Amino acid sequence: MTPFTSSVLAQVQKDGITTVSFDIFDTIVHRVVGKPTDVFVAAYQNIEDENTLPLSAFEYKELRESTEQSVKRDAPSGEVTLEEIISALPFPQATQQRLLTAELATESALSFINQDILDLLNALVSNGTNVLFISDMYLSAEQIRRTFFSSCSHLVTLPLYVSSEHGCNKASGQLFEHVRQSEKLDPSGWLHIGDNPVSDGEMAKKAGIHAALLRGVLNESEILRHESSLFSVQQNFNAARLISASHYHQNRSAAFDVGSFVWGPILLSFADWAIDKALATQSQSILCLMREAEVFAPIIEWRLTQRGISGLNVKKLYASRKSTFWPAIDTSETHWFEDLIYVLVQRRGYSVQDFYRDFHLDEDDILTRYAAVAIRDTDGLFEQGENLLKLLTENARGKKAQLSAYIAAQRSRFTTYYNANIKTSLSDSVVLDLGNGGTIPHHIEAIMGMQSRANLLFYSSERIYRYSSKSCYSSFINVQSDTRNIRQLLSRSPECIEPFLVGDCGTVIGYGSDELASPEQAEGLPENSQYVNDFFAGLKHFFDVYHQYQLPTIEVDNVLPVLYRYLQLPTRVEAELFTAIQHQDNFGSNDMYPIITDSQVREIVEWPLEGFYQEFCQYPKVKVGKIHWPQAAIALTDEKFLSRQYGLLSMDTDGDVLNLVERVLEQNWETFSVYGAGLFFEKLLPYVKKYNLNIEQVIDRKAEISGEYDVAGFKVQSLKSALAGGCKKILISSFAFKDEIARNIYEQSSVTSQKPIEILSL
Repeated sequence: MTPFTSSVLAQVQKDGITTVSFDIFDTIVHRVVGKPTDVFVAAYQNIEDENTLPLSAFEYKELRESTEQSVKRDAPSGEVTLEEIISALPFPQATQQRLLTAELATESALSFINQDILDLLNALVSNGTNVLFISDMYLSAEQIRRTFFSSCSHLVTLPLYVSSEHGCNKASGQLFEHVRQSEKLDPSGWLHIGDNPVSDGEMAKKAGIHAALLRGVLNESEILRHESSLFSVQQNFNAARLISASHYHQNRSAAFDVGSFVWGPILLSFADWAIDKALATQSQSILCLMREAEVFAPIIEWRLTQRGISGLNVKKLYASRKSTFWPAIDTSETHWFEDLIYVLVQRRGYSVQDFYRDFHLDEDDILTRYAAVAIRDTDGLFEQGENLLKLLTENARGKKAQLSAYIAAQRSRFTTYYNANIKTSLSDSVVLDLGNGGTIPHHIEAIMGMQSRANLLFYSSERIYRYSSKSCYSSFINVQSDTRNIRQLLSRSPECIEPFLVGDCGTVIGYGSDELASPEQAEGLPENSQYVNDFFAGLKHFFDVYHQYQLPTIEVDNVLPVLYRYLQLPTRVEAELFTAIQHQDNFGSNDMYPIITDSQVREIVEWPLEGFYQEFCQYPKVKVGKIHWPQAAIALTDEKFLSRQYGLLSMDTDGDVLNLVERVLEQNWETFSVYGAGLFFEKLLPYVKKYNLNIEQVIDRKAEISGEYDVAGFKVQSLKSALAGGCKKILISSFAFKDEIARNIYEQSSVTSQKPIEILSL
């Protein structure tokens, strides 16, 4: 039992539930496709050799979707059957029949039963609870039973109510009422389980029915919609994302969902890529560099076990930019000291105090006055008429011999640590690191005096080519797959991924003088522990669900939409996480710092927001090191701002409906008429019921042509008829034609000599 199913059983007992109804799709039945309409593509491809239609599979998908919407608009109740949809396609009857048969066969082939929900259902039946199914769907009950339940014969015997057969749906609340009457149910003893927050949640509760929602804390439907709008690649792992996020999220922070729903598929694909690279190079070990090893090592071990691969060792190699920096310096080079100073000046957050510590300088008045000043800023400061950076450099030069001895000692310590703890030659191993410049793997090769079998990075930047004469790299996100400059985005704002991927342990700062040269670490980040643990738990559940249902291989192209959306369009919930999470660099100062602060958000707002975003798009490195993840800070000021910039809200009917409802509530409209009886109106109805709003009349241009007709229990009439009936307020439930509709309303109302009509629209 999962936490969700266990909580349902507890609720059944606690509330005296006698009947439990289940939604079907994304509740007990899942599809191995990115989104339901991908079934249309696969169905068409399955019979492509049998037909001579002049369409590609994706053109057919678009036609199939459009035809369904058209048929629904023409249906009095808005509910239609699969046969009615297919028969409206512009093909011969024989072709239509092949397409219908193919769609049902494809639905069956690409679906699976959620075993945890099935176990819950069986437990309920065993306890004597009445169980039934309710679905808003164009398939008939018989088609659903035959297509999805054939492997579970006892499911076929349970009552099943489908909107297409009864002319009403859950979204309006009418299907719940129909079931209540048919089954003679008492709502107080009835629990409904589903995934849709409106039709399965709010409308069930509106009918007095208990509801249990399969939902995480992220807006999964919006995230999936954004991913599919931005990319056209297949995401056949989405079922695992939904299951792992909804079934196991119990009393956990949003970091769990970031692990299960966002990073789960990304890191599973990355783990498989790393394993395949290790196998291809015939390596004995995968050496995961700390701190990323806290996540990378276990996920690779999970996948090795799941894939049944043995003989490949996974080890944590405690190394950081700081711990390998000194031992990697080649003091035989002529300009090693000058090169060292140059590197340190470039380090973000590296202070005068750090400089004194690393060069073993004696404390003096300069340290007292400038301790917290960044070394990179000392070039613009003067002490007694002398450039401060030059003064510090000359003081350090006086310690050159002492520093050279220190470097040799550090190299000896690292070598001792490696030989005592890793016990596999670097030349027989691949080294795995997050990225982006490949500094640590190069340092390790320099210290050990040999190359690894491969240096593997999650992502890389052009900085890796600093070492191209001595070190070679392979990147999971590389020049071939990086079609949206994701590497540049990550290089600009690594803080948006590092806190979760490096865990809550402190960075390695050196190696001890004991016989094992034990790693020395900076203080950990206990402030992050809860979030890191939740994130890790989310990852584990995604890996387990993915493996349980043997879902298709996840290639890097498949997860780019997930990563790109996360980087560029973070939700408010994701952004808020990073106001609580601390970060610690792995070089220079050991201090930790917050990733998103109130002052960062205020600066963006005061820029103002639109101006800052334009500047950021033109110059992505604006405020780098100051505003660590600009997109998340923007989401905290205006959650929809970035969606608007990408033009995604114009394709978001659900969002438009919510915005229109907000306008109605702001204007205190309680009774009004609605112009438009299509899909927008159908999605508006649940909110009308939720807020006890009263629709007097429904108006549509179609009624002017074909006469009055019924939709969802409302009589749809012409504008002229509605005006004659005394309509005073009209809500336009359409975005595309709102201006034409408003103009038509004003013109006709002026002809009838009525007082001006009040109109609300998007």
